[in-house]
Amino acid sequence: MTAAERISNALRKGKSNAVSLADMCIISGLDNRHTRLVIEDMRRKGAVICSSECGYFYPADRSELSRYVKRERSRASSISQTLRSAERLLEEWKGQE
Repeated sequence: MTAAERISNALRKGKSNAVSLADMCIISGLDNRHTRLVIEDMRRKGAVICSSECGYFYPADRSELSRYVKRERSRASSISQTLRSAERLLEEWKGQE
C-alpha cells in the first residue's frame, strides 16, 4: 500500500475527527515534510482534503468545506500581496542591470 493510500484510508469526515500531522506521519511512514508533500499531491490530483489546527480531514458538510475554502482563499490572497512587493523590487533591480 502506498503512503497516499494509507493517508486516504486514515482520513475521517469532519473537523472533529481530524488526524494530526504527527499521526499522519506514523500512518504514512514518512517524515513531516514528505507527508505534507503526499497530501499536497493528493489534493492536486483532486482529493478534497481539508486541514485546520486540529489536523487533516475530509469535509463533513457544505459549511465545513466553505470555511476551509474561505481560509485558503485568504492565505492565497496574503501570499499574492507579498509576491507583488517582491516582484516590484525585482523589476526595479532589473532596470539597474
